[in-house]
Amino acid sequence: MASPAASTSKQRDEYCCVPFCNGNARTNKELSFHHIPSEKKMLTRKQWIVAIRRDEGEFFKIGGNTVVCSKHFKKEDYRWTPNRKCLKPEAVPSVFDWKLNESSRKAPTSRQSLFKKMKVDDREDEDEMVVEDSVCEVHNSQSVDHENDMSCDSNIHADCLEKIEKLEHVVQQKDSELKDKTYELASLNQKLQMERFGVTRFSYDHEMIEFYTGFPTFDLFLIFYSAIKPTATRMKTVYYKSSEEPSNRGRPKSMDPIDELFMFLCRLRCGFLTEDLSVRFNIHASTVSRKIITWTNYLYFILGGINIWPSRGKIMEHMPQDFKLLYPNTRVIIDCTEIFTERPSSLALASKTFSSYKSHNTWKGLVGISPHGAITFISALYSGCMSDIEITKHSGLIDLLEPGDQIMADKGFILNKLLKDTGVSIATPHFLCSDGQFTPSQIEDNQKIASLRIHVERHIKRAKEYRLLQYTVPLSLAGSVNQLWTVANLLTLFRRPLIKQKN
Repeated sequence: MASPAASTSKQRDEYCCVPFCNGNARTNKELSFHHIPSEKKMLTRKQWIVAIRRDEGEFFKIGGNTVVCSKHFKKEDYRWTPNRKCLKPEAVPSVFDWKLNESSRKAPTSRQSLFKKMKVDDREDEDEMVVEDSVCEVHNSQSVDHENDMSCDSNIHADCLEKIEKLEHVVQQKDSELKDKTYELASLNQKLQMERFGVTRFSYDHEMIEFYTGFPTFDLFLIFYSAIKPTATRMKTVYYKSSEEPSNRGRPKSMDPIDELFMFLCRLRCGFLTEDLSVRFNIHASTVSRKIITWTNYLYFILGGINIWPSRGKIMEHMPQDFKLLYPNTRVIIDCTEIFTERPSSLALASKTFSSYKSHNTWKGLVGISPHGAITFISALYSGCMSDIEITKHSGLIDLLEPGDQIMADKGFILNKLLKDTGVSIATPHFLCSDGQFTPSQIEDNQKIASLRIHVERHIKRAKEYRLLQYTVPLSLAGSVNQLWTVANLLTLFRRPLIKQKN
């Protein structure tokens, strides 16, 4: 086993690899030695090799004992700790003997420009033009005799000054023309933006904004977009490489998100066809289709996160006076509506979606509003053959109600069995008795319920003002029809109140 002394001497047996340096760990114990960075730090390693002027080759190999002594580093290359000094990771040797011996080049003498000198002389003496210390150096191999004695007379300098003034005039003229061109292009660009079909074009026309988007004003549209902008700007349409492996990044957007939202609302509100939107927004029809589906799913999750089911206390706080006097326990007013769809080619699907009431293939959904008119419940869409009672049972509405609540509905909602033992009651118009006549009290009740229940039909009319749901929905949208139905109902929250509060 080697002794400690031998081990120490072996560790200190180090020599500096810099040319002409005699740094030795044995003779110079005050020096510290630093290994050349490893190949993991290739950039720093190359900087060290270039600095010490030694390339790896036949006569020089970098190994574990190849070191550079501390004489070649500056004080700034070290950081000091209470126990010792350490070399900074980014430090590179820069102190060498050959750098000290290099002769520094004399700095060029600063001279006053000819143009400034002539202007100063003109101000001092307008009658005399004296140009001092001006030498024209001309390198001409054929005229060696005139090389040491050459001066420019005042006429040459006057010509130079005249040319400079002309150049200044031309530059100022070109600069003025460029500014005019820039202003003209900016005005043209702004004009094109206003003429291009998009939300900017209708920013000053609230009627057209409401026509295309459903929002009453452009300011309200901007408030809505500002609320969803942080996530909308990061939203990417998924493009699939194959049916199994989706791509992990989307293509660059060809439209601003605010124009994509405007295009989606035009599709939903006005029912524009995909080909029509592709012409209006100057993009391919398949791109329009992908953007519409993307925004449908995005708004479905964003707006679907809003809790639209209020507590009983909130219902009582905003309940109109008519309800307080006649039906104070009303929690929700419900009704079903149907949306036309194309006839499926499958006979089984065609029979399921066929509605005998509408004599058409339909989707059927249930909506509920509070007594003050706000939407509070939206069910999924079901096939048109289902009854109102079955849809109410499967929609989950009963689970939200509390004992003591009351539902107001049309006479088709016979929910007595469904509401048994729940503590929830229902207010519906009376059925015609066997004698074929209503009693005076029944007539009065029917009129009261009809005058209050009409508000849910007004809401359904508002939702169907989004004309994509008013027309026959194509089967190509069957995968997104539920999301479109939900988004259309939730967007009514951003419109004017359904029921005007009486002061």
